[in-house]
Amino acid sequence: MGILRYYHGNTQEEQVSAMRKSAKFAVSIPWEDFKELEAIRRKAGLSRSGFLLATFRAWKEARERARLVKDYENGYRQKPEDASIAEAMAATSAESMSEEDWA
Repeated sequence: MGILRYYHGNTQEEQVSAMRKSAKFAVSIPWEDFKELEAIRRKAGLSRSGFLLATFRAWKEARERARLVKDYENGYRQKPEDASIAEAMAATSAESMSEEDWA
């Protein structure tokens, strides 16, 4: 471990971290994928950084949605819904919908 220097009660690493709002990094991808990425991001009107950030956030959201669906399905496996309750709910929904004026 290197030497930690303290500035105003914080380590040097904490000071740098607090100043840094974004990070730069380089990636290598196949040329054909790069050309496709460029076309898509230009059409969307995004910078490369904006495209990567939007894609990353969408990926995280999709993972969270998949996790929630998995949890939901596991819940039903552990405690399946009673068929008579589901039938009663369907009948009630059908009754209430038939009273609506759909015209």
